[in-house]
Amino acid sequence: MFKKKGIRIICCLLILTFVLAGCGNNSNSTPGSDKGGSAPSNGGVKREDLIFALAAEPTSLDPKGSNDTVSFRVMNQVFDTLVKTDSDGTIVPGLAEEWKVSEDNTEITFKIREGVKFHNGDVMTVDDVVYSVNEAIKSNFTKRTTNTMKEAVKIDDSTVKLILNQPYGPALKCMATISMGIVNKRAMEENPDGFARNPIGTGPYKFVEWKTGEKLVFERFDDYYRGAASIKDLTFKILTDQNTGVIALENGEVDVLETFPKSARKSLIENENISFYETESGLYYHISFNNEKGIFSNKKLRQAVSYAVDRESLIIGAFEGAAVPVECPIPPSCFGYVEDFKGNEFNPDKARELLAEAGYPDGLTVTMKTLESASYTIPTEIIQAQLREVGINAEIEIMERGAFLSEVYDENDYEISLVNIVVPVTDADFAVFGRLHSSMKGSGNNIQRCDIPELDELIMKGRSTQDEAERKEYYEQISEIVKEEAILIPLLTDMSAIAANKDLKGVEPSAVSYYFVYNYSW
Repeated sequence: MFKKKGIRIICCLLILTFVLAGCGNNSNSTPGSDKGGSAPSNGGVKREDLIFALAAEPTSLDPKGSNDTVSFRVMNQVFDTLVKTDSDGTIVPGLAEEWKVSEDNTEITFKIREGVKFHNGDVMTVDDVVYSVNEAIKSNFTKRTTNTMKEAVKIDDSTVKLILNQPYGPALKCMATISMGIVNKRAMEENPDGFARNPIGTGPYKFVEWKTGEKLVFERFDDYYRGAASIKDLTFKILTDQNTGVIALENGEVDVLETFPKSARKSLIENENISFYETESGLYYHISFNNEKGIFSNKKLRQAVSYAVDRESLIIGAFEGAAVPVECPIPPSCFGYVEDFKGNEFNPDKARELLAEAGYPDGLTVTMKTLESASYTIPTEIIQAQLREVGINAEIEIMERGAFLSEVYDENDYEISLVNIVVPVTDADFAVFGRLHSSMKGSGNNIQRCDIPELDELIMKGRSTQDEAERKEYYEQISEIVKEEAILIPLLTDMSAIAANKDLKGVEPSAVSYYFVYNYSW
């Protein structure tokens, strides 16, 4: 009797302990609720919902109908591509099981995966693939990734061939972007105007509803060809005020936050309930000159500026240390980035010497146009102070976005400016072709208006071969020319960061803001 009674007492004490522990749980959520917070522990029910904060409203959920990162962020959950880019940059199979590149690098033949279903139950066919790729090629929104593509053609019921206009090394990386997402042809043709707000793809999540200005709701697609996702209910909550987004994450109202003020970085890192992830972003800041006409057509004057700028002080003063120096014209996140490349060092005396050689021993005054945004004005003011130290008086002209894009990017009506370039595909060609090739002068691309035949030749060689070793050699030579001619002055790349509930697993930072909820779990 005593043994049985003792066991009962011990069991009661254990139960009481668990109950008290449960009362002390400060989680802000319950499974299936519209609030975030920590996943239940101590044997509780596992959460199956997730709330992802968006800093803006998507413009479209049609892969060929937008080119903004917010829309891409959502579409990555809904659509698949023929190939994917792995976390280390490797191209891996997606809706295509295998592929073959022709010897002349102008054709890629894809073997399409069988039995893949769309969210409406239709089985994906080669016709869906051909339709999706060709519609993307026609779209103005996709030109940065499709400009070398001619057409996709059906070979048979399991094979598609992509024909290029010219040999192009990064073609497979372009095919891995969400702009090349495969859509349901029947659904698109039946509802061409409504598809952008009622998308049907093959991805891990299917569309439920879109409440403008509030949220987009998705649910797990159980017939997904890679297996059902761990997270069942996915909500993208629109929080346009970045500080509000930070508070929402800290309070457990959202689980993932990708856009926040730089001033919040430290507090997010130090918050024990939040995990913080970051990597070098797919953009880089640089000083741009009009090389063709005006005062900076003088090469020695451009070189003087290159020696006057202190990247480290700029990073600390304008980016609170959350950036890395860049000295070649390619972001570190890209294939082709030249490791250990050194631009002209910070040397004010050398800058003054070159200034005198350029014909300005007593200094000069220039106008430095910049965008009306703290991301531009603050670093521009620091550069202004650095240039002043060597005798260059840069008068800052702050411009609203439309005027800045029109004058600096489209008309190239400027002397010197601080600009950045966003690289949608992590390949050097996307940093150098549009920015430096003479055929791309103006219209938001080669705003330096540089025209150097040797540079053009190297850029074309770099983009036309599949041999990675050869391509790296070309980009190193390109970097040397940019340094010698001081066409532009590479400065830095900031960090691409994402913060999440500490109990959420599988979260990774992305240089180009590509996030896949399929990889997440509680």
